[in-house]
Amino acid sequence: MSENGVNYDVKEGQYIILAPGLEHFSYKPCDTDTHYYWLHFDIDVHYELKEVDDINWGMIIKQEKTGIEAAKHVLHIPRYGTLINEKFIDSEITRLFSLDSTNKPEKRLKEQIIFQEILLQLQSDAIRIPTSAEQVTKQAVAYIQANYYKEMIKMDNLSKELLLHPDYITRCMQKTLGVTPMHYLTSYRLTKAKDFLSNTNEKLDSISRQIGILDSAYFTRVFKKNEGITPSEFRRLARREGK
Repeated sequence: MSENGVNYDVKEGQYIILAPGLEHFSYKPCDTDTHYYWLHFDIDVHYELKEVDDINWGMIIKQEKTGIEAAKHVLHIPRYGTLINEKFIDSEITRLFSLDSTNKPEKRLKEQIIFQEILLQLQSDAIRIPTSAEQVTKQAVAYIQANYYKEMIKMDNLSKELLLHPDYITRCMQKTLGVTPMHYLTSYRLTKAKDFLSNTNEKLDSISRQIGILDSAYFTRVFKKNEGITPSEFRRLARREGK
């Protein structure tokens, strides 16, 4: 199936939701006997097509239930994917198609209830709300990557930026990445240093300053301790392999 020039191979146990208003067509025939369910449905409220990275899974609940108002939620359903709970989806679709063909109100209501259960299952399969530790780690990593070149970046800086206790930030990063914030900072600085060593002719003291270490001798010691060779040896090896 092709949608606006993007081809999708919908295999066994997978699904695709085709968005209205886009161009759809079959771009090649199936090469095996294929059976599928095809459902048409309308959306009478506003919806958006979003990239996965733009979705905030923590904001699914827009309004908590109160004594006078019902809860309000947002559905985020992948438009193409694999059915995690395939047996449940298959049984619900079978129920949907087994309803009689009359136009009775109770039959229409049952259709909507079953279809809603299918949509909720698709979202349940896709949802992954980051843990608190993962959220803190993401913020800490973003801060370190944006400020690694500053000599005075310390745990106090990170703590003030995130408004969290240094020990809590450390526990979160150890749980998520297996390293402390300062170990991550060193690793990230050395990654940047290796890029400079491989792709530029800059001197060691210049590279050292650019990654936030003013003492080039200390930079050399840290580099050798972590990489097993000196920065100069790394540069020679990198250039030899690049030839």
